[in-house]
Amino acid sequence: MKNKQPSLKRKANKYVKFSSLGIQMGLIIYSFTWGGMFLDERYEMSTPWFTVALSLTGVIGSLTLIIREVIKMNKDDDSEKV
Repeated sequence: MKNKQPSLKRKANKYVKFSSLGIQMGLIIYSFTWGGMFLDERYEMSTPWFTVALSLTGVIGSLTLIIREVIKMNKDDDSEKV
């Protein structure tokens, strides 16, 4: 008879994946914001439009990454249950 509860190793693996997603999200947002600040300084903008636009792009991109990974993990869990 198979044990229906997920193993401790599998649970730990999920925590590692989620923590790495958080690090990726932070790095994406930081790099896009830094790029926007660089462009604002380079073109001597009075209003930081590049910073605003690129930081929002980084947030949207990182959220998209996280949503895709969660959906993928959910599908993997559902396929293992069958």
